[in-house]
Amino acid sequence: MERSIQLTADGSSTIFVPELNQHYHSTHGALQESMHVFIEAGLKNHQAKQLSILEIGFGTGLNAWLTAIEAK
Repeated sequence: MERSIQLTADGSSTIFVPELNQHYHSTHGALQESMHVFIEAGLKNHQAKQLSILEIGFGTGLNAWLTAIEAK
């Protein structure tokens, strides 16, 4: 299956599969999507004293990369 890398509205990249007419991330911005969903609504919104994260389907690794940055 053919894949190409396309720029999104926030200047980050996403993978596009023409045969399925499907983008891997939001066309509004892969970085923006991950920050909103994974970091802001998830990581920063937890109430626990300790947090374990399980990333299933590593994909592009964007969520893991953003988590590592946030952890610093």
